[in-house]
Amino acid sequence: MALLPTHRPRALRDAILQGLDGGRTADQLVERIQRRWWTHRYARALADGELISPVGVAIALVRPSVDCPDPMCEDGVTLDTGHPCRTCEQRSEDRRHGRKPQDHDTAPAPQWWECQGPGCTAAGKGFKPGDGLCRQCQPRAEAAEARKATAALAAEIEAAGEAERLRQAIRWTRMLEDAYTEHAQRTQTAQERTEAERRAAADAAQVRLLRQQLLHEHPELAAYAQDET
Repeated sequence: MALLPTHRPRALRDAILQGLDGGRTADQLVERIQRRWWTHRYARALADGELISPVGVAIALVRPSVDCPDPMCEDGVTLDTGHPCRTCEQRSEDRRHGRKPQDHDTAPAPQWWECQGPGCTAAGKGFKPGDGLCRQCQPRAEAAEARKATAALAAEIEAAGEAERLRQAIRWTRMLEDAYTEHAQRTQTAQERTEAERRAAADAAQVRLLRQQLLHEHPELAAYAQDET
């Protein structure tokens, strides 16, 4: 940075924008710069006084790789998986055996695409992700899906609890109904017994009244009435 001119050349600004294509973040671009600074021996060239073109080195540090057509390849590593790039491995194998790689001829040309995230205006150049989201929107979408799944699970748990409370209420209602029915039956039996005793007492009183009336009208029957008692 100390060797770069104060006014950044347009070529360097364009290279930085190209480095951010395909959904790359600024942090990922910083990692690319740091990795290439050491693996491409620019640090040693600077120490040995052999770093001739600082602008050219800066462009080489930030621009996308020109050795692989896969936009997700980051210097031989697939960015979204962290695994070695199969395309780079195949091209290296082809070079070792003197075969001409055909990847540039057969692979579809990268195209510009726009992020489909709500309110997002990010754009990238390369192969559009399957979900149509940039790398900033993907974590938010995953978090939203996780919240939705959590809410759905909570709703299921609440529904299950409500169903259990309903079953408990039904069982309790049935128990009360059985108790009320049994109590009504017992009360009805007691009332019927009381009514029968009342009618028997009334009948007995009526019989005594008729007997007294009969004796009053026919005293000669008193002896018979005493015999019956």
